[in-house]
Amino acid sequence: MGRCETAKASVGIKIQLCDLISQISETNFAKIKTILEDGFLEDENEELNHTYHTIVYDVNLPDNYLEYKMYLEEKIEEECLSTNTLLYPIKDILVTERWGYDRSGTNGLSRDMDFDLSMDTEPYQEIEKISIVFILRQYSG
Repeated sequence: MGRCETAKASVGIKIQLCDLISQISETNFAKIKTILEDGFLEDENEELNHTYHTIVYDVNLPDNYLEYKMYLEEKIEEECLSTNTLLYPIKDILVTERWGYDRSGTNGLSRDMDFDLSMDTEPYQEIEKISIVFILRQYSG
């Protein structure tokens, strides 16, 4: 069976993984957990994202915010991922997919330049050390 390769251009936030995990508190636990689960590491060759996602989606993750935070800090440090950058897309701009077996060739997609690049950053104001960035994500599965 063939697979799908997807490329997405979006705007979102960028933060060092250790900076995000260190800010986990009772009040922002759900929000940061969502960012950790839906985000991915800035990694051009998938060398680190597999390990990262294995940690974040571990079935043994504690439900208590403090235990969750300590568990992640320990696992991220063990795997030498703490200084890596996490990207979290918020608003998609372009998405293209390629289905099938043969991946050689060129995909292309365009959009008129009249689109709005602004995004609502209010939900993320309480998180320190974030940057608003343009993100290009390519993945297959």
